[in-house]
This record gives sequence, structure tokens and C-alpha cells, in this order.
Amino acid sequence: MALPFDFTALKTPCFVFDEAELRDNFADFRRALAEHWSPRSNVAYSVKTNPFPWILEVAREEDCYAEVVSDEEYARALKAGFPPEQIVFNGPIKGREWLFFALDAGSYVNLDSKREIAWVREYAEAGKRARVGIRANILLEKYCPGETLSDDRHGRFGFSFEGGELARAIEELRSVEGVEIRGLHMHVTTLSRSQKVYRTLADAAAEIIRAFDLELDWFDIGGGFYGGGPANVGAYDDYVRTIREAMGDACDPARTELLVEPGGAVVCTPGYYAGRVIDVKDIVDEHYVVTELSRINIDHEMKKTSYVHEMIAESTETLPRQIICGYTCMDSDRLFTAADEPALAPGDMVVIRYAGAYSMSFTPQFFIEYPPAVYAAAPDGTATLLREPWNERPPRL
Repeated sequence: MALPFDFTALKTPCFVFDEAELRDNFADFRRALAEHWSPRSNVAYSVKTNPFPWILEVAREEDCYAEVVSDEEYARALKAGFPPEQIVFNGPIKGREWLFFALDAGSYVNLDSKREIAWVREYAEAGKRARVGIRANILLEKYCPGETLSDDRHGRFGFSFEGGELARAIEELRSVEGVEIRGLHMHVTTLSRSQKVYRTLADAAAEIIRAFDLELDWFDIGGGFYGGGPANVGAYDDYVRTIREAMGDACDPARTELLVEPGGAVVCTPGYYAGRVIDVKDIVDEHYVVTELSRINIDHEMKKTSYVHEMIAESTETLPRQIICGYTCMDSDRLFTAADEPALAPGDMVVIRYAGAYSMSFTPQFFIEYPPAVYAAAPDGTATLLREPWNERPPRL
């Protein structure tokens, strides 16, 4: 597969983002929502997936909201120019002051913990109106076996529908004058990202809405989608159609806003991670290629064993086996094994595709080398340097 840009002219190692594809992904998801739900819908970009300021600015410019899960992410969204009424505040670790600020400012606030319910009570008893959503927990593994991250354990977020915690939370909120439950949040992370998962979540949401007679201003299905790029055309449409069909008449799309929280589904495919070969050597019967790349920058848990990649090599010779390694002093920093690919030499390049999600945001502060440079690439192939690579030079003696 041909690379869309000239990576050889860039400072490496670096991340490169295809600006046109990123914008297209945001716009295409928004289009799918409008066509299959209603204009009362929106993309709330998952800030945690990649909080790089330029990416947040692109999301805002494409008329998306920001979805945040901490006080720090909320502050970052504000700095990126998102108005509070276009910020979705999720997660179980909201701080009291930021929760109150979000309620005052008109953000979408989805409650996820008992302490947040206590704070909302305090807020309302001070004479203020609290318009909130609540996150429901269902036993998704029961309905979609093998598709969740929790296996035989229960997902730990939100209030349990089957266990009665959701009913108790709703009852407590309704007992407080000035509190209105106006949103329902259903996010669950899955392994499969299948249509069945979203149909199950929407089915459960419809049941919850009917069981508690909820009148919703917003329904937040969460994130965890796949999609984006030329290889996944139509994926966003499929998801929204599935959600709409499963919801039936539980809520009116003309009145209730559907929120989706894509992260990787919009930012993964536009991202590339590129670096040069530093050295090659043989150890007995293995051929090692040392690069400027590292697993710590794109695979913080070091679980992956392969990546979609391209080689930019001078040689036309191929080798049956090359172990592509990173720059760190950890022996486990082996990115992948290349089979029957061009023989790499110092100065050649390795480019890893689909590196836009959970890469820069998960990189630990393991500064054997500082974080890579970041570029945005325009459709004409020109690249704009967004972040310089950090360098330390030896002091003068």
C-alpha cells in the first residue's frame, strides 16, 4: 500500500496525522448521525484517546463536542476552545468543584459514582437546578459472551440495572427538589466492537427508559466503535442504524439528542508513526534491526506482536526474517518480525500505520528519549511541524 506522504524529509522519530482523513472521519460520523438518527445528534470526541491540542482543535472546527473523564481533561477541552455546553463530562473521578462548574455552565454531566450523587444533592439543596444524566451498568457479557473486556467479571462503571443500584440511584436523585434526570449513558468497552454489542446496549437502554419512565434530552451510547479511513466506509452508518432500530419508540429522535463518543474510530487511521533504522546486526541465527521507534510510544502494555507497516528501503533484496526493535534498553522492546520484506539498513525507514489512538496519550514518562515530533500532513503532501522533537545536548567541558 503506497504511503500518502514523503516521510523521508521529516524529523524522526515522529507521529504524522493525515489532516484531510481526520476531518473526513469527523464529518462522516456526523453525517451518519444526522441521516439515521436526526439532526439532534452529535459526535463527542473522546479526549483521552489522544488529547494532543491540534487534534482537539480539528474536532472543534468540525463541529464536534469534547467528551472528558477528568477535571484535567475538562480544563484541556476549555483551553482548546470548546464551550462548556459542548463538553460531555463522564467518568467516576470528577472533582466536586469541576462538577459544580460543569452544572453551572450547562455541560452534559453523566453521573458515575455515589459521591457524585451526594454532591448533586448538595448542589440542588443550595437552590440550584441540576440537569444530569446517569450511567447504567448492564451484564453485557451475559448477552455478548466473549466480546467484553471483563470476561467473567462485571464491568465496574455506572450503576447496576440488574443489581438494583440503578433504581436506587434514580430514586435518590428524584427525591431531591431541583434535580432532573435528563440523560442516560451506556458506554461499555468491548473486544469485538460488533453491531451486536450496540444493539444490546440500545435494547437495554430502551428497557431502562420504559422501566423508569425517563424523559431524555440526551442518550449517550458511549464509544468503542471501529471505523475511519477508506477501508471502513459505511461503518459509522451501520452503527447508527443499529442503535436507531434497537431504540424503537423508547425515545423520539426529534427530541432526544444521540451522543456518540468515538476515539480510535476517528483518530486511529489518520495517524502514522515513523522512524529511521539506526543499526543492524546478527546474533547467531537472528537478524536484528534497531530503529528510532519504540513500543512504549504506541503499545504501552507491550501486548502487540504485529503492526500494519511499510518499509522505505534502498535495497531491493529481501530477507526471510528481521526482528524490528526499538531504541530502549528493554529486551522486550521488539515491535514485530518482518518476513520476506526489504533488507533494512541504517538510514532506511519503518512507518507504522493506524497509530493515532492511545499512542501519545498513553506514552509513559520513560525518557530514555523524549517524545517524538508531531506533524500534520496536508492533502498536497506538505507537512507542518506541530511539535518539535525534544533534544538534550552534552554540556561544554
